[in-house]
Amino acid sequence: MRLLFMRYLKMIVPALLCVLLQHPVCGKMPGKYNRMAIGGGSNDLSFKVGVKGGVNFTAVIPLERFSVLQPVQGNDAASGEKDYAAFYRNLGYQYGFMGMLQIGKALSLSLEPTFSNYTLKYEAASTWMDASNPADRIVITTNYADKLRYFEIPLVLRYQLGRQQISPYLTAGFSYGMLTGAAGNVASSTVQYINNIEVPVENSTYEGDISGNFITTRLVAFPGAGVMVGFSFATLFVEADYYFTLHNVIDESSRYSNQQSVGGYYDVPDNLRPNNLVINLGILFNINRVSLQGGQGRGKGSAVECPPVYKKR
Repeated sequence: MRLLFMRYLKMIVPALLCVLLQHPVCGKMPGKYNRMAIGGGSNDLSFKVGVKGGVNFTAVIPLERFSVLQPVQGNDAASGEKDYAAFYRNLGYQYGFMGMLQIGKALSLSLEPTFSNYTLKYEAASTWMDASNPADRIVITTNYADKLRYFEIPLVLRYQLGRQQISPYLTAGFSYGMLTGAAGNVASSTVQYINNIEVPVENSTYEGDISGNFITTRLVAFPGAGVMVGFSFATLFVEADYYFTLHNVIDESSRYSNQQSVGGYYDVPDNLRPNNLVINLGILFNINRVSLQGGQGRGKGSAVECPPVYKKR
């Protein structure tokens, strides 16, 4: 039954295309019937598939800060507030696949399943002072590096500026992301000062799962720009997008639940909205082309003729 359905579907769909698009596309050829070539023409619906990959840089925007340490009134000692690293230090990477539909001379729409890895680095310092002698104190400096992994599905609209072999273009898109894992790396050093003389005490490191600190969904909107280079066999491109995260990514209900990081390293997650500069290189291959104005097919298998549509004499 299924094979019979598919057989009739293959026969009916091309005929419907001819009938529905008879006026603009089905050439009026002499003889008993008209035919339509799928391929060529100035207004094409073409489908491309490809791969992409590149690097990203994360700019961390704290929305609200939290800490387990509170400074004593009148004491200028540090309270453990985090100092987030500049975006160029938060290097990550991504790779994925693309399916692009060319819906006009200059406009295309693509769906791009992507595996992304983002890095968030920050530092916190805590000072414990002798109330009677400020020259005697203990300073704990801790460096954190959180690695977040997402499976993302960007939907991207591209507008090409020109039809040359090398053409710039603009992008706008929306992405839905699902957290697939998160790991925290911690390096802590403890130094004691006796009459302002530094005495190293301890260095320690820790690595653990911090997935519970983050919600599982991430929604992103982004603009961007790029350059395409067209060849007969494929299209190469380089593109830069800026991801604006639309919400806080921290799970507020689990803020104090990770006792190893909270109790051991005084790491309580701030409410965060991480934005990303995403740079990709990619390649796209033409699969087929459907012409909206008659013409000849391009390449083997790219031209498909409509079944005969007989005219009454």
